Amino acid sequence: MTTFTFECINDHVIDYKECRICKVSKAKTEFPKHIAHKDNLDSRCKECKKISSNTLKNLHKRAPPKPDVCECCGNIPVGNKWRLDHDHASGLIRGWLCDACNLGIGSLGDSVEGLENALNYLNKYK
Repeated sequence: MTTFTFECINDHVIDYKECRICKVSKAKTEFPKHIAHKDNLDSRCKECKKISSNTLKNLHKRAPPKPDVCECCGNIPVGNKWRLDHDHASGLIRGWLCDACNLGIGSLGDSVEGLENALNYLNKYK
């Protein structure tokens, strides 16, 4: 969850936002623009975004060839939008996913536990 704070210095209001990666509250000027977000700012500070971008570039250099279908659902990605799935802690590549599967897994915490919780919930009401 994004946290906003502010302070007044010499009658100037400085707005702060917490970076979702480093968890540090920084001035909003330390966040790049991102039109898809409610506040028009990325959820990562400029420093963390740069690190993330470099990590992703390096992953793509080591990535295996893209398969014909998503390695999770078996469908062809809509608009041919592929996502390179990887373990954020270890940096190990897991495979190529469609955008929907990548977002779904990420929304469930990018963990087996999150997926099991969702499966248990669905099984409870089937």
